[in-house]
Amino acid sequence: MRKRLALALLALLSLLSAYGNAAAPNVRGKISGQEKLLPEVFAEAAKTDSRRWTWREPSPSVAAQFRTLSGTPSRDLCIAATRAGGEGTQEAVRMTITGGRVYPTTIVVVPGTPLVFKNFDPFKHRLYVVDQQTMKAEDIQSGASRTWSAPGPGQGRFEVRDELFPSVRTFVVVDPEVVQIAYPNREGAFSFSLPPGDYVLKAFFGGKEVGRRVSVNAKEHGMVDLKEPFNVGASGAGVDSK
Repeated sequence: MRKRLALALLALLSLLSAYGNAAAPNVRGKISGQEKLLPEVFAEAAKTDSRRWTWREPSPSVAAQFRTLSGTPSRDLCIAATRAGGEGTQEAVRMTITGGRVYPTTIVVVPGTPLVFKNFDPFKHRLYVVDQQTMKAEDIQSGASRTWSAPGPGQGRFEVRDELFPSVRTFVVVDPEVVQIAYPNREGAFSFSLPPGDYVLKAFFGGKEVGRRVSVNAKEHGMVDLKEPFNVGASGAGVDSK
């Protein structure tokens, strides 16, 4: 079990490196408002008629901010740097199946990107894409993997589920303008290593765009710090200039 967990962690770290910042970062910032983001699987499990979990009464000795049910940005919140024309690659990305979940739970890719679903659980999974014939349910045995390519050429949102485990749910957002993606760390910090130019940062949670977009100009030399936190819990459309 320890070996499986270690391999799963290495797989997730390799994903963050591949789609994060292989070179020195030149744009960085922090997020805010993440406490407002609640994964659908959490909301469904909390329903009294779901019979999937037993929820304990909150302890008065625990501070209110720690009793808030919310997502985990490092695996649930994908921040995409986009610009017209895009320059994203179609390199294969590993999607880690472990602990009855798929990580990350939201990812943004360019059309045609292969996603390799690797099963680190000691039991099989049967993943499929909801309302699509491009990926029908098939067994993925322990240690095995299955590859699915994101359709194109335009934008799209695809939901991946498991016939055997309702907790397995991940979303694939296809955007031809995405150049690079990043996931915040535990402190809410994120960074990009972008070619010089103007970009629009978009945040995605549960396969949907959240917060207000942020415009940023990446420099060839030097670091660009966002002046204000990227508020992913904010409502309303528009672009904030940073």
